[in-house]
Amino acid sequence: MDIDHMPRVRLCGIMGRALLAAGLSASIGAPAAGQTAPRPIGNAVVDLSPPLPRPSGPSCTVTLFDRRDFQGDEPLPLAYRPPADCPGPWHKVVLEADFDVTTGTQFDRSADLTLGGATLFLGTTMEPGETYAPHWHVARDVTDYAALLRTPTDGRAILVNYLDKDHDAHVHWGARLVFYAGEAPAPDGVVLPVTAGLARLDSQKPMVSRTIRFPRNLTRLAIDLFAIGQEREEFWYDCAPGNLAQRNIFGPPPCDAPYREVEVRIDGRLAGVRSVQPDIFTGGINPGLWRRVPALRALNLPPARVDLTPFAALLNDGQPHVIALAMPTAGTFFRVSGTLIGTVDPTRPVVTGALTANTLAPARIVTRQLRAPRGPGAIGTVQTIATRADRVEGYVDTPHGRVVTRVAYDLDQRLTNTRDTGVSSKRYDAHQTMTVTTHGTTPSRRRIAERDTLAIDIGVQPPLYGVKNGTQIAQASERTISGDGPDKGRTAQTLTTFAPSFSLFAPPQPTPNRVTVTVHDMDAGGRRYDKTAVVTDDTVAYTSGAMTPPAR
Repeated sequence: MDIDHMPRVRLCGIMGRALLAAGLSASIGAPAAGQTAPRPIGNAVVDLSPPLPRPSGPSCTVTLFDRRDFQGDEPLPLAYRPPADCPGPWHKVVLEADFDVTTGTQFDRSADLTLGGATLFLGTTMEPGETYAPHWHVARDVTDYAALLRTPTDGRAILVNYLDKDHDAHVHWGARLVFYAGEAPAPDGVVLPVTAGLARLDSQKPMVSRTIRFPRNLTRLAIDLFAIGQEREEFWYDCAPGNLAQRNIFGPPPCDAPYREVEVRIDGRLAGVRSVQPDIFTGGINPGLWRRVPALRALNLPPARVDLTPFAALLNDGQPHVIALAMPTAGTFFRVSGTLIGTVDPTRPVVTGALTANTLAPARIVTRQLRAPRGPGAIGTVQTIATRADRVEGYVDTPHGRVVTRVAYDLDQRLTNTRDTGVSSKRYDAHQTMTVTTHGTTPSRRRIAERDTLAIDIGVQPPLYGVKNGTQIAQASERTISGDGPDKGRTAQTLTTFAPSFSLFAPPQPTPNRVTVTVHDMDAGGRRYDKTAVVTDDTVAYTSGAMTPPAR
């Protein structure tokens, strides 16, 4: 992985170059039946993200900024104006962006876009090559931010990219909003950023806050959270607790525990939580792993939505309230943002109620030594387990009667880290769910269940593909929304990538590189999207997959 300059936003090189050859045996999945013949990739990026559903009616586009070369660290100011030819209501609003990087050498960079202080996009960029100039497209549904987009507002786009004689590739980016006319899926509410874009959290400043006076008729409230690790926190899952950490370049950095979560606090009280999952960027661990296929989520990092509705009545008292984001276990630093999205009662200026229960507390974390180290500079095998089973409940009295909302948080996250002479591997497995149950005139239940796994083996033995010393990463992510609501469905993604290992003393070998990536998606209407890509060096073979109607 690349070693960063100090001025750059993220320092990418410590973990990848520090984890020297060692490992466990593994295998790459065989090509699926029915694949197309391999064909050259060219400058494309292999991305199997399911297509974002779009309405079939008329639309209009507002260009936020045309394709431009980002150099240095100055933000690009934006002056958003609502579309005059389709003033609303809007059935859907989509943020689209296109990126490309010229041939040459460049770090993976992070990019973010905000309007009115609300973060609408966060992602990272591909690393180019001497003959590879990657280009890619991203899209995000921002319909829930319609209240913000109805009035003119300022914003900014940030992509810090330094150029010098050794890092000469240029990064280009352009973005726009596409508005689809039609009946709005929900009444307009409020959109209130807690942070003005991404804010820094570190061990010296583990909390950022904003004092807000809310409308007095909130009936529902949620917050969208972004979190991206910087410098050593890009590899927070590689840290080792207490005296197990070796304070040298070849050992993991010290920490209280390899676990990170973002806390949402209201007037100092813990009101919501979200466990942070590992994200690997295209300079991460070994750049050869990501030459044509990024890790899951890397180019378009999704926000996590946390339901805060049990606190709505507390915030309806007309008084200012302090809303804070905290990460008490942050190391070097994270960049985080939060945007509150609320629904108000259109007929009642004041909605009353109460918070009736709150058992939320920091996750329970246990670290144990499964096997003692076998040599100097090692940690042996260490396992960290984080668990949670907490509940928050409250109610509001609406014109249609009392509505009680209960939010249940459940977490089981396990990270097993082995590092010894000749051995380096990690096994990460996290299950977290948020279940929102509503009792009232229209009872409902909505459950979001997520599972993320990551397996890293450095120095794969025995040799694979004729390579005596390889690195293999297997990553999987599954998200299922069940119960009531139009967004229920299931998306599952898996990725396995292999490349020759390298160390501080040897450059990466150019070939071979093997990647298998699959996506399975089913929406609320039963439509399926199934696709697999097998990448070998600079060619790709796809299975025939597309969004299909439900079986009858």
